[in-house]
Amino acid sequence: MTGAPAWNTFERRMREVCDLEAVGQLLVWDEQTYCSKRGHDTRAFQQAALASLVHERVVDGAYGEIVDELAESPNGLSREHRAMVRVVKHDRDRAVRLSPELVRALAAQGSRTNAAWEQAREERDFNVYRPELEKMIALKIEQADALKEGDERYDAMLDAFEPGMTTAELEPLLDGLRSELVPFARRVLEAPAPDDAVMRQHYPSDAQWDFSLEVLRELCFDFDAGRQDLSSHPFTGGPGPTDVRLTTRVNERFLPMCVLSTIHEAGHGLYEQGQNPAYLRTSIGRAPSLGLHESQSRFYEHVLGGSEAFWEHMLPIARRYFPTQLDGVDLTEFVRALNRVEASAIRVNADEVTYNLHILLRFELELALIRGELAVADLPEAWREKMTSIVGYTPKDDVEGVMQDIHWSWGELGYFPTYTLGNLYSAALAEAMSADLDIDQAARSGDFRSILDWLREKVHSRGYVVQGEDLMREVTGRPLGHEAFMRYLTERYTRLYGL
Repeated sequence: MTGAPAWNTFERRMREVCDLEAVGQLLVWDEQTYCSKRGHDTRAFQQAALASLVHERVVDGAYGEIVDELAESPNGLSREHRAMVRVVKHDRDRAVRLSPELVRALAAQGSRTNAAWEQAREERDFNVYRPELEKMIALKIEQADALKEGDERYDAMLDAFEPGMTTAELEPLLDGLRSELVPFARRVLEAPAPDDAVMRQHYPSDAQWDFSLEVLRELCFDFDAGRQDLSSHPFTGGPGPTDVRLTTRVNERFLPMCVLSTIHEAGHGLYEQGQNPAYLRTSIGRAPSLGLHESQSRFYEHVLGGSEAFWEHMLPIARRYFPTQLDGVDLTEFVRALNRVEASAIRVNADEVTYNLHILLRFELELALIRGELAVADLPEAWREKMTSIVGYTPKDDVEGVMQDIHWSWGELGYFPTYTLGNLYSAALAEAMSADLDIDQAARSGDFRSILDWLREKVHSRGYVVQGEDLMREVTGRPLGHEAFMRYLTERYTRLYGL
């Protein structure tokens, strides 16, 4: 089969797979929001059946022949069509190395491990979680062994989230960041911290929820193409750019939890809604890497959402929802309180100075798990030791410690480094954006559309035509590094803390 018939067959199968994967995303979202407790077991069977169906479609031999043919003879294909073939071939080459039994087992175990994680958190007992997590880690090691190109299992995990990146590239990048970040974080932590009592008043849940929706509208999130709900761990999912599902969570005694979670997930959601319509239901209608996706949430949450200019516009709006709590609160003091730096337990609530320290410990632990150097049974103690030595905080229990994140329950090992990559990318993007528009002036005037338009043109609409690092190099003119991020942190926190 050659020419147009080959392409038409390829396109039909590619779109079918994208549609099935979108259904899977909807099932995951429902499981984290509205699925009943007793529904998790049956959801595991549904996820396994769907994953098996997708796997069968992807590894089909006849389809593989067409993919290989188009990859080897791309004459007549547009740049975008060649990219679609390249991405499908990459994903298919991974899929054919996995047995249908392993694919089903991973999908089913994800639901079971997640259910055990939820129960263990409620009962504050790691031993409830441990057996299911051990099964998941064993399956992930089996998966890595099937996928790895060389001796490093973790490369296979990274490739699922950061295609093209290797452990050998990532480790020195994180070491370089660590060498500058750790002493800088210590300087900030040793300085007098701002009073954040304004953030720790009673903020009613209903008012926080309503304010979070107002924030989303201000940031130009399209509610005709998405929604927000509550979950125990904020995330963004959904079937695609015309139906984006955000979640947030509320703490009535700590305003930033809901506000910053909403702004963070808005960054993800705006990226999804900004995908090129021409790429809908294709292999390139997505971000080229999770790090690049994370750059959008980190940009919105911190670069924009932590700035005084942003709150010069948003604080008067917030006062409408919290008139008693915010009456007479000074803008500068509010922003200093919002950006308070402290060694703390929970990653998703961590300030941006210490946040990457949380990622470093997770990277080290999951690397050891995948290499077989650390047993699941030893995770709680290993977590406590690294939290104390790296972050400077000792968890009170395993809910504050090893059970705070959902990622390992889903089998997402190799995911955590994308958060740090997102921080590095976000600072580099902010520097590039500043050359074209005044970010502070746009935020101060509530002109979030101009910021979004820049991101839509430079990042969102580009899809997965090129890999993440290549796209960032095009937009910023620089290779991946930690320098822009450290410049950003140094400027902001030297000013906020009077260093």
